[in-house]
Amino acid sequence: MMWFRMLLIALRLAGPHLLTPWRSPLLRWRMETYGVLDERGRMLHADAITPQHCLRFLIRQRAQLLRFLRWAASL
Repeated sequence: MMWFRMLLIALRLAGPHLLTPWRSPLLRWRMETYGVLDERGRMLHADAITPQHCLRFLIRQRAQLLRFLRWAASL
């Protein structure tokens, strides 16, 4: 049941950008505050985040993202 609630929360947060999360203003802002880096190691502005940066962020931060969803589902 917890996984189902986590899935619902993730879908709600993705909103209309479910298939293109790198276009979501909320997710881009969060990725920027976490410090998404480009290939040269420089921090990226939210407007410069590409699908590749988004995918790399989701893979690298998956444990923290799952922990957040677990916390949100417990509320």
